Amino acid sequence: MKQEWKLLTGRIIITFVLLMVMELISSLVLPDSSTPLINSNVLKMDVDPKYGFNQIDQLLGWAKTKKKLIAEGFVVESGCVVLSTTEDTARLMHILITGGSTTDISLHANNWPVEFCKILKEHGVKAKIYVAATAGYNTGQELLKLIRDGLTAKPFVHLSYSGANEFYQCAYVSHYEQCFYENAFRQSTSSWLMPNTVLLLRNVLKLNNTEVELRAIDTLPTEEFWANNMRLMHGVAVENNYKFIGMLQPVLGSGKFHQTLPDDTHENEINDYKNSFPEMKKVVPQHPDFLVDLTTMFDTCRGNVFMDNCHINEPYQKVVAINIYETMVERNLFVK
Repeated sequence: MKQEWKLLTGRIIITFVLLMVMELISSLVLPDSSTPLINSNVLKMDVDPKYGFNQIDQLLGWAKTKKKLIAEGFVVESGCVVLSTTEDTARLMHILITGGSTTDISLHANNWPVEFCKILKEHGVKAKIYVAATAGYNTGQELLKLIRDGLTAKPFVHLSYSGANEFYQCAYVSHYEQCFYENAFRQSTSSWLMPNTVLLLRNVLKLNNTEVELRAIDTLPTEEFWANNMRLMHGVAVENNYKFIGMLQPVLGSGKFHQTLPDDTHENEINDYKNSFPEMKKVVPQHPDFLVDLTTMFDTCRGNVFMDNCHINEPYQKVVAINIYETMVERNLFVK
């Protein structure tokens, strides 16, 4: 009897091992469908309470609803938060601003667009500023935001303040699409036990099944993705008869300025910046008519400019605004 139990146990173990081998082979034979569409670090941002996103944007990913932005005291038009330098509505200069969290007014009450608005008011510029920036957006999302919402603001000038979010993943994929894919793929296997083997057998035997397959994404180098989107946004501006300035934003270590690293600084992001930003800086001189390198604007500053890898402490937000205002003056972009 004891011998029979040993024999049975041995057969069970061998069968289990063979099944695991089959599952492994099946997973290797099947297309790689487990790779996420977008970086998981980005996905975490929309559930972080400090960002307060409460809407899945079908085109762009996460966002705040218009209702929530209005409840927070913002004026919202054309899918953008609006600032004005005057209550006079005649001959207003429309300025569109796109970017990520460093430009998102709903995250920082006194960030550079607010300071920029104050500077324009001080100089008597009658302007309406449409801030279309959302935390986490890269230039691919900026481009899509411009096409869908930004053009409806009928801008005279479009300012893109970007670069820091390019390293997450250079692809035009939203959180909405990611969630759809994950849910659909879970349903496509329909087996909690050896899902790859079951799916392979269904394919081989031509059985009916719902199959979702992830097409491989050929991501571009960071600097190429940024440059392509800058050129595309400039092309949209030319076609629609307005001006565009693409500004490579400063990040910690992108210029000669140095400071002690904040305690919560992510070393992997710093390494990404060190690898990507020198190449992105090389792109700017190739398109001097619409690209500007702002990465050295803090080189003469003293103190802790950055609160983390790319976000700037409040006292230095005005430095950004002044640099952008001076750039527009140099390029004669203000309505006479």
